[in-house]
Amino acid sequence: MDKTFIWDYDDTLAWNQHDYCYAQVKFLRWVLDRLGPKAPDAQTMLNMEVGIDHESVKAMGFQMERFPTSFRETYHRICQKAGIEDPVGESHAYDIGMLAFDENRYWGQGLVEGAAGTLDFLVAQHDELILLTKGDERVQRKKLRATQLNKWFGDRMHIVARKIQQDITDIAGSRDPNKVWHVGNSFRSDVKPALKAGIWMIYIPYETWAYEREHDDDLTAEQRSRLITFGKITDVRDNYHLL
Repeated sequence: MDKTFIWDYDDTLAWNQHDYCYAQVKFLRWVLDRLGPKAPDAQTMLNMEVGIDHESVKAMGFQMERFPTSFRETYHRICQKAGIEDPVGESHAYDIGMLAFDENRYWGQGLVEGAAGTLDFLVAQHDELILLTKGDERVQRKKLRATQLNKWFGDRMHIVARKIQQDITDIAGSRDPNKVWHVGNSFRSDVKPALKAGIWMIYIPYETWAYEREHDDDLTAEQRSRLITFGKITDVRDNYHLL
């Protein structure tokens, strides 16, 4: 056919949020073991880390160092409140945060169930596939290599610091916007910039990170008319005739 699909990566083609959850669980257990009764309860510590990480997006964006820095700062504040100085522990807290970027996990978990078959189907339709993912280039390159996305996307893979309307507008270029679709899981980072860019949007909701859940649903009626919501990635293939 003659459609162009601009695909998001994290939590659309491959699960991502759980990589951070594994590190968070390990961090909570480590603090409890290290500080014993001087440690706050697990929920308090998790809320503190999530809040610090969320706030740090303003200054650090999506660079890799932001997440482990939130672990170090969380542990520092916990120790400060308990009257403890533990610089060695703060350094170790940072190292635990870095576990979220374990390349072995990328290789092990692969793509979302049904993703490969859906991409194969679109290739068979002779549609154009483009990848647009936001984040730290060092991290995203490892993910793309591990999941071997070049099989479907070739060199049409773009990594941006923050996904905004202009990024999508630039990629869509002179293509007919009525034949260009963005596919993603985030209302904030996928839906809004795509619809503002004037193309169509396939929304497969999966918003587990506090940052992505913080958004306004302020779409116009015209923008909403270009939005389709699916429950899973294979719905793109199964409902292709509607696109």
